Amino acid sequence: MGNITRFALDYSRVTILFILFAAVFGTTVFLSYPKREDPSIVIREAVVTAAFPGMATQRVEDLITRKLEEKIREIPEVDEIRSDSKTGLSIVHVTVRDEIANLAAVWQDLRNKMNDIRGELPSGTKGPAVNDEFGLTAVATVALWADGFSLAEMRDVARDLRDQLYGLDGIKRVELYGVQEERIYLEFSDARLSQFGVSPALIAQALVQQNIILPGGNVNVAGQKVAIEPSGNFRSVDDIRNVLVAIPGTERVVPLIDIATVTRGYVDPPDKPVFFNGKPAIVLSVSINDGVNSVEFGERLTRRLDAIENSLPIGYVLEYATYQPDLVDAAVDGAVNNLYQTLVIVLIVVVVFLGLRVGLIVGAFVPLTMLVSIIVMRLLDVELQRMSIASMIIALGLLVDNGIVVAEDIRNRIQKGDSARDAAVAGGKTLALPLLTSSLTTIFAFLPIVLQVGATGEYTLSLGQVLMTTLLASWFLAMFVTPALCAWFIKRPAARGGAKGPGEDLYSGRFYQIYRGFLQTVLRRRAVFIVAVAVAFVAAGYGFRFVAQEFFPPNDRNQYLVYLDLPAGTDIATTSDVVQRLGGWLKDSKQNPEVTSVIGYVGSGGPRFFLSLAPLDADPHVAFMLVSTDSNDQVPELVRRTRRYLLDHAPEARGRVKQLWFGGSETGLVEVRLVGPDGDVLTDKADGLVGALSAIPGTLDIKQDWENKVLKVNVEVDQSRARRAGLTSQDIANSLATFIDGAAVTDYREGDKVIEVIGRGAADERGNLFNLPQINVYSSLTGEAVPLTQIASFRPEWAFSRIRRADQERTLTVSAKHQYLKANQLIAELQPALASLELPAGYRWEMGGEVENSAEAMEKLLANVPLAGALIIALLVWQFNSYRRATIILATIPLSLIGVVVGLLVMNAVFGFMVILGLLSLAGIVINNGIVLIDRIDSARAEGQSLNEAIVNAAVTRFRPILMTTITTILGLLPLIVSRDPLFFGMAIAIAFGLAVATVITLGLVPVLYSILFRAKAA
Repeated sequence: MGNITRFALDYSRVTILFILFAAVFGTTVFLSYPKREDPSIVIREAVVTAAFPGMATQRVEDLITRKLEEKIREIPEVDEIRSDSKTGLSIVHVTVRDEIANLAAVWQDLRNKMNDIRGELPSGTKGPAVNDEFGLTAVATVALWADGFSLAEMRDVARDLRDQLYGLDGIKRVELYGVQEERIYLEFSDARLSQFGVSPALIAQALVQQNIILPGGNVNVAGQKVAIEPSGNFRSVDDIRNVLVAIPGTERVVPLIDIATVTRGYVDPPDKPVFFNGKPAIVLSVSINDGVNSVEFGERLTRRLDAIENSLPIGYVLEYATYQPDLVDAAVDGAVNNLYQTLVIVLIVVVVFLGLRVGLIVGAFVPLTMLVSIIVMRLLDVELQRMSIASMIIALGLLVDNGIVVAEDIRNRIQKGDSARDAAVAGGKTLALPLLTSSLTTIFAFLPIVLQVGATGEYTLSLGQVLMTTLLASWFLAMFVTPALCAWFIKRPAARGGAKGPGEDLYSGRFYQIYRGFLQTVLRRRAVFIVAVAVAFVAAGYGFRFVAQEFFPPNDRNQYLVYLDLPAGTDIATTSDVVQRLGGWLKDSKQNPEVTSVIGYVGSGGPRFFLSLAPLDADPHVAFMLVSTDSNDQVPELVRRTRRYLLDHAPEARGRVKQLWFGGSETGLVEVRLVGPDGDVLTDKADGLVGALSAIPGTLDIKQDWENKVLKVNVEVDQSRARRAGLTSQDIANSLATFIDGAAVTDYREGDKVIEVIGRGAADERGNLFNLPQINVYSSLTGEAVPLTQIASFRPEWAFSRIRRADQERTLTVSAKHQYLKANQLIAELQPALASLELPAGYRWEMGGEVENSAEAMEKLLANVPLAGALIIALLVWQFNSYRRATIILATIPLSLIGVVVGLLVMNAVFGFMVILGLLSLAGIVINNGIVLIDRIDSARAEGQSLNEAIVNAAVTRFRPILMTTITTILGLLPLIVSRDPLFFGMAIAIAFGLAVATVITLGLVPVLYSILFRAKAA
């Protein structure tokens, strides 16, 4: 391996060219690197929907949902099936196992299975339909609103706008939200129909027979074909009003307007309306292809939207509801600024410790290593985002050690009298294997991160990738560039008189003497020192009980979320009213001057604008709002203010106000799943848990996801009386559905638009429950009408509004959060209620939410720890050909927890998944220090020094490099600590404090253990 150094010196022009190429090309790549806000997560989820309008919830579960689930379970790659059955609709969420990479094949299999099962579902079922783009995330959502224009005109503009946006390179999909389709309504009263003796079917027949588009043939005139097109299709709404309807049993005809009211309007009830800053709006959700630079695309999108807006009639406005590129820039720029600060700090430290000449050599080594790493990262498609940039900051403390050790060793050799070239070659040859081993052991420590599967593993993958890349680049450059720079620029010191012992003149400074005295003291009192370390370790284990725990911290976006849940059965108009009231208050500049925009999606969750935030399933009684603010530090206060407003001014709604979160699951969310066959038992036990949570002060967002029961009226048909009246069950169902909900009769075509013509009962009759017995039902055979009360009785009952299932079992989930307590602390408060649930046989409860996600992520992370540990042990044994030396190094690793616990408690930091990853980084540094220290002890013994002399002299020799690594790492983490970076603060604290304590212990414990295991006499 020393040949790398020799090659760099022999072919100096190649070395210089490499340095220039790496600097120029690395800088170019960095400046043009595609950016993201956060790491990508593969959403391995699809949604299957099937509808049967009007079917009761339990019948949907039995006849549709169960069959879908059974068919989906035949797909071997499926991990989890969650379903939601409600009146007329079945929604099934299908999640694929984390290790599955070829999702396209799985989704095709899913579509095939759903096509196969169509014939087994009840006749009249719509679907099942498969949405395999459930994970598609919008890079921007654009709100279109207008003053003085109708929703129909806005829809036409939105569609044209969508067509124009598809011309942008890199665009994948543009979806429209909030579009209200037009309808033409024929509203008739039973009394009016009875007066004329006309049935809805007869009216529909008259409309269909006239509203045709059929050719009349062609006539050949003087060799030319002339097309004949008879009129008949409706050209205006008045044409519909004037359709003549024949009165049965007479020769009389009457215009439709005498029988029914004909009006033009919009779909009723409204179809998932959207409000932007209090105005009805249409939102365009813009998604891009993988690999497209979102920041550069955002610039092109903005230019295109500006051009389009200037071409629109005055009154139309286009505004961003969400704009990912700005958030990407903010996240990346903040991380890059921290990286620059860290780099400057590291350079200052090495210059102060090593002197100007050697300090500049190591200082040049650090940015060059980062630039080479960036080139490799780009080739490996590692994204430039918050995680990867912070990984570079952490890597600085690791990679600088290689440069320091090599430069220090070469300088010492030159000062002892070696020529610059000989010193460089000898230093490279001597240190190549120890530094490679230390780098590889650190890389192996990060293997569990790289190999971890699942959303959390994908979120943190770039941390391991960046650290591995930078460490390997650091080792190579430490062998290739650093020796060459040292040979070129380090000068031999002037000759001095007076003979000195080996190394004595180099390590006679005050700090060396202090350390030498400390070392000799602990070597004399080895047992006392080991006991003191053991006591500190036990105390740290006890202190860990008082460290707060949290899987991932809240996000620092300048946005927050509002979920509104009204009682099940609430119509969408009432939900819209709550959304508009809340939106109006939020946009009140006097009440909330910090709010910049509010987008509200009524009856749905809108598009996925944040990767780990799944949209709500559609329901008339729910709404989702996204509130944007001037800055992220305003969000916590606005969240509290919004909660207070909802409690005081919207008692009819249950509002859940949330900050965004990092990672794949919501921070602080506690979920308890109750599983069993009887819904009444589940809801009864859930009510007990809800009460227990409500009794804990500070608990928020308490919810059970089966919601409230709703009133249902069962129409019990007397089949014998119905048959005598010439009515079938289908006649009764069709008559009720047409009168109450409406049914499509025909289409009205206007230009390229096709507008459905809907027949339904008059508003005052169809909206009155007490009018139900008087509704006429019509025989499909005779057309005669019979009041419903003559053939049926009515039985009201309270029924479940929805039935949720997980993995083919009925499952009810109770969820909550707390204002101050972490998830595990809230669970501890809830434990007495869980212990007293007294579930019957066949029932159970399971823990979900953050605790479950954390446990699953830890299980997947720890699954590869044995492999990493085995590789590290094998590498250490191979390096030293010794079990004892490997044992010494491994023994020092857990002792770093002493500093970690102290740091977390002192700085009030939270222990979470990112801290665990920091522990792996910390272990790598500790192993690195141990390897170079033991290697130096062995070298000293090989030079003929006694065991005690070798231990002391080697430790003193490695004192400054180890101390410099510690100081550069800790100071390099200061930007993350001082800024209290929301994602990396805990990790930085763990590494900084852990390394500070671990360095002291390593500099004392490694020599002590070496002296014990190799039977050195007490000094």
